[in-house]
Amino acid sequence: MRRRGCIAGLLLWAWFVAPAIGKVTPPAGARTDEARDGWFAPKSQTDTPALPKSVDRAFVIPIREPISAKTYKALRRKALRSRKASAQLVILDMDTWGGDAIAALDIARLLKKDLGDVYVLCYVHTRAISAGALIALACDEIVMNPTGKLGDCAPIVMGGKLEGVEREKIETVLRTEFEESAQRNGYNVALATSMVSHDQEVWLVRNRKTHELRYVLAGEYQSKVANAPPDGEKKTKPPRKTEWEFLEVVLAEGKLLTMTPGKALEYGFASRIVKAPEGDPYAGLLKPYHLSRPPVILEDTWSEDLVDVLTHPVVAGILVFLTLLFGYTEMHTPGFGVFGAIAIFCLVVLLAGQYLVGLAEWWELAVFGLGILLLLAEIVFIPGFGVAGISGIVLIIVALLAMFVPNAPDTLPIPHTPLAWKMLQNGVLALCLGFLGFLLAAAVLSRFLPKWSLVEKCRLVLAPSPAATDAPRPDNSPMLHIRPGATGVTETPLHPVGRVWFGEDLLDAVSEGGLIARGRRVRVLRRDGNRIIVEEEPT
Repeated sequence: MRRRGCIAGLLLWAWFVAPAIGKVTPPAGARTDEARDGWFAPKSQTDTPALPKSVDRAFVIPIREPISAKTYKALRRKALRSRKASAQLVILDMDTWGGDAIAALDIARLLKKDLGDVYVLCYVHTRAISAGALIALACDEIVMNPTGKLGDCAPIVMGGKLEGVEREKIETVLRTEFEESAQRNGYNVALATSMVSHDQEVWLVRNRKTHELRYVLAGEYQSKVANAPPDGEKKTKPPRKTEWEFLEVVLAEGKLLTMTPGKALEYGFASRIVKAPEGDPYAGLLKPYHLSRPPVILEDTWSEDLVDVLTHPVVAGILVFLTLLFGYTEMHTPGFGVFGAIAIFCLVVLLAGQYLVGLAEWWELAVFGLGILLLLAEIVFIPGFGVAGISGIVLIIVALLAMFVPNAPDTLPIPHTPLAWKMLQNGVLALCLGFLGFLLAAAVLSRFLPKWSLVEKCRLVLAPSPAATDAPRPDNSPMLHIRPGATGVTETPLHPVGRVWFGEDLLDAVSEGGLIARGRRVRVLRRDGNRIIVEEEPT
């Protein structure tokens, strides 16, 4: 009887108890997959701000364009507006096919650093492809519209091919960014990096003891997985001591990961699928994210679009050209006229555009203004051209170059990122093209300006009347002896104002048609009130 009782006990143990020993209860919050008989580890986020229980300051930043430096600058301005309004939640409304990788990397840095303490939600309204996927993964959470698409961030070049080291040089930067975002927000690293590199194969494997499921790179788990297909088709007998077993190929080598909302939810990138009612695209976000009121939409305004046009390198070059050209024309015409007003207007537009986009800091404008003052002092008050004029030109050039580099007010304008270097290069190109265009135009104007009748018509000062020309003067005034055709010798350079010896009389005079050096013979063209207009005598 005792022997039969032991046998019966062993049978009961084998039937009821033994099967339960091999099963491990998944931890709370783990994603289960009954069809595969296993569970995924819970999502672990390392550096995500908490979302308040009640959100009454939420802002939407739409991204519905190709990603470019313009997108970065616009997003930076709107991020600053959100921070000034003490935003609790920032929503990126994403609808983009991608664009410039460098701009996308800068946007990702901005989201992780400048908005690191604000909860940022990416709402894939239609698509977040390529550079858009990089930005989406940098956010704290991703939700998708039922028609959204996410993924495919392989680098390409227009009109060429990326191969070998050149491709790897770009891909390694993008993979590192995707890996960092995945670790930060609890996404699977293998799946995340497979949006960038097409030579990765992703497997689904399961722990033979705990039944934990994982998405892994085939190259890393080839020797760790039982029943692994060495050639993608043929299966081998699993080793006895292997901890993991192969289940399926999730993404074959040669393909890039691009996800529908269902796949993004299954792979753990999207937290939920949100339906957007027509006419109220954010209604589905109010309840899940505790919004007590609809979010404020930070759309691009006409003024922002205008500023973006004014700061384009081509437009900046044209403004530099016009400023120099009309300034040169004004300096070679008597009085203050329309040309001087246009030069000042173009200069103000150039500086205001850089200031409004946050590129020109107040101290850079102050350096530029000091340079202008030194240059004017050299032209008007100081004979010759020396330290003041050179210092003024140097300060103007330094200030203009500094305005093309995005830097904080308390940091020097030294480019540290690829985008900063690109913006500086564009600025230098704009200045050089504008200056070269001015030199060519000035060479033409120097020949025709003295004969151009439009110059007189564009003066803002009134033409002298006969009474003004013959105004009463003392009997011994040297002006009484000055007539058209009289000659003299310059005591100081005329640029355009200087002093000239007419016999024994030293009088102020204004050159017409160009700068005149010291010690040159000049001839009087006309007398304009108390102003003597002269030109250099041909040698």
